[in-house]
Amino acid sequence: MSFDANPPTGPAVTQRLRSAADLVAAIPYLLGFHPADSLVLISTRSAGQLGVDFTLRVDLPPPSVVADLAAELAEVVCAQRCEELLLVVVGADPRVGRAPDRPPPRAELVAAVVEACAAAGALAWATIWVAELAADAPWRCYGACGCAGELPDPASSPVAAAAVVAGQVTYADRAELERVVAPGNPAALRRREALLNRRMEELCRSGKGFAAGPEELASLERWIDVAAVDRPQLRDEDVVRLCLALSDPMVRDAAFGFAFEARAAAAERLWGTLVTESPDPESAEAAVLLAHSALMRGDGALAGVALRRAQEAWPGHPLSAMVQSALQSGCGPDELRDWFIEGSQRATEELAGRAES
Repeated sequence: MSFDANPPTGPAVTQRLRSAADLVAAIPYLLGFHPADSLVLISTRSAGQLGVDFTLRVDLPPPSVVADLAAELAEVVCAQRCEELLLVVVGADPRVGRAPDRPPPRAELVAAVVEACAAAGALAWATIWVAELAADAPWRCYGACGCAGELPDPASSPVAAAAVVAGQVTYADRAELERVVAPGNPAALRRREALLNRRMEELCRSGKGFAAGPEELASLERWIDVAAVDRPQLRDEDVVRLCLALSDPMVRDAAFGFAFEARAAAAERLWGTLVTESPDPESAEAAVLLAHSALMRGDGALAGVALRRAQEAWPGHPLSAMVQSALQSGCGPDELRDWFIEGSQRATEELAGRAES
């Protein structure tokens, strides 16, 4: 199952969410984009104030796979140790949902997911359909209460305000988010692929191979300094050199450390540029660096599409598969943080040792 997920929001933000409708309106900013035709699960906590532990989105499935999807979602909420849930169907067939004498759409999907999640220990305290995530959009409850209303303006949500303060981009839809990591100009990518192949052949014929050292890491640092000012303009040769540097696992692992220093935003800008400007499969290394950077600042949506981009560029790419598996098994950014820091430190020490030997 492919899904989009985001980690918790801070208590200073969530304490101002006072109703289910407030929480539904916050979904675009919890996910990082405005979903459509989606099922959204929000893991909440209600001790004193409504808060959010975890947000997950999937495409609305065809009826034939509802049971399978419900079982997979139950596994995810169990792994995430969710205890209470808000389920939201966005879109589906608005004409049916708006009719006061008809139940909201996809009731069979909601019922299956509620049952499966309850068996996994996560109880749904509300199930809601909303036509779209926009001001004054109609919403209705799937429960016997039949409650309904109009959605508050999502842009006025306290979660929206917090996203703006944090500099987080909220995309118009998932397609716009995916374009952030989409391959760039095909002709340029073909040129760079040919240059990389030629360089690798030369290294093989020389019998030396490629072993990076501190100078490759220093080259990354210089480009990060450039990216601190603006999106770097990379020539073909620049891309080739950076791809070769990141092809060494020690350089790539050392580069994870940039997410924990003052140049984190600049490093993320460089990784984002390299994802689109590098040929496959080399772009996978930049994609996993971008995913890590986004994850460490709480942008699960961008992290998710970057991890999938890594797998598309390099099917079976070990590190992106490992990170994705860890996230699906319930590991959060805080749990992964120490692992990445330690790995970066070990890699930096290894590169320094190569220079001395």
